[in-house]
Amino acid sequence: MKKSSNISSFTIIVAFLCVALVGVAFIPLLPVKLNPSRTQPRLHINFRMPNNSARVIEMEVTSYLEGMLSRVKGIKEISSTSGNGYGNITLELDKHTDIDAARFEASTIIRQVWPDLPAELSYPVLTMVTPDDTESRPFLTYTLNASATPIFIQRYAEEYIKNRLSSIPGIYRIDVSGATPMEWRLEYDNDQITSLGISISEIQNAISLFYEKVFLGIVKNRDESGEWIRVTLMSQIDEEGFNPALITVSNKEGKLIRLDQLLKVVRQEQSPQSYFRINGLNTIYLSIVADETANQLQLAKKIKDELQLVKEVLPPGYEIHTGHDATEYI
Repeated sequence: MKKSSNISSFTIIVAFLCVALVGVAFIPLLPVKLNPSRTQPRLHINFRMPNNSARVIEMEVTSYLEGMLSRVKGIKEISSTSGNGYGNITLELDKHTDIDAARFEASTIIRQVWPDLPAELSYPVLTMVTPDDTESRPFLTYTLNASATPIFIQRYAEEYIKNRLSSIPGIYRIDVSGATPMEWRLEYDNDQITSLGISISEIQNAISLFYEKVFLGIVKNRDESGEWIRVTLMSQIDEEGFNPALITVSNKEGKLIRLDQLLKVVRQEQSPQSYFRINGLNTIYLSIVADETANQLQLAKKIKDELQLVKEVLPPGYEIHTGHDATEYI
C-alpha cells in the first residue's frame, strides 16, 4: 500500500505565499532602467605592420595571436580583422568573467609571444570596453541658467550642486558641461629665444616630455595582499597645474634655462566657438548617469528631492530646469 503524503494542500499554499512575499520584498532591489544592457565586456587588441599585405599579417600575426589568446578564461567569442598594414582582435567575454583578470591574462600572453612576432610589428595595444562604456547614458538631464558667465556658472555647479548629488548612492557619474574650457596661454619674446638659439619646437618637446607618462610594467606586492600594481614613470606635477619653473630647455651653448624665464603664462578661458542661451540666460548642463544595477525610479526620486533643497538656497537669478527625464518613459 502507498502511504499518503502528510503535507496538506493548505501547507503547500501557505509555503508558496511565503515565497511570493519574499520575492515581493526583493523587488526594490531589482535594476530598473529604460534601456537594458546588451553589450558584453570586450577586449580589443590593435597592432600595425606597415608595408605588409593583409594575407601576411593574417598568417604571421593575427592567427598566431588568436590561438594564444584563446586560452584566456571566460572568452565567449573571438573575432579579428586583418588589413594592409594593420590588424585587430576582439575578445568578447562572458558576463560573469572578471574583466580585470582577463585583461591581465591577455597582456601577459602578449608579452610572452612578443619576441616570436615579426620585428616590424608594432607592440599590440590592449584596451577594454565594459557595458558602462557603451550602454550608460544620462537618465536625468538638468539645465542651470543664470546671467553670470558660463565658466562661473559651471564652477558653481561643480562645487555645490555636483558635490551634494554625489553623496546619493546609485549615481555612477555626473557630467557638468556647457562652459568654454580653460586653457594655458604661453607668451614669448621671439627675439629673446632666437638669440638664445632655442626654437618653438624645442619648447613644445620639453613640455611634452615633462608631462609624458611611461608605463613600466606590473609588479606584485610582497605583503599579505599580494596585489598586482601598475608602475608608471611620471614627472612631479604641481598641484596648481602648469608650472613653467619646473621645466627646462637647453640653449645653443648647452645651458639649461627654466621656461618661466622665457615664457609668460596666463590661465584664461578659451575663445568661445558658439553661444547658447535660454530666455537670454547662459546655460550649463548637468547630466546624471545611474549605476548599472540601480533602480532608476527610486534614484530619480532621491535626486529630485535633493535638487528641491538645492533650489531653496540658489543665488538670486539662478534657475534649475529639467531637460530630460527617462523615468517618465519607464
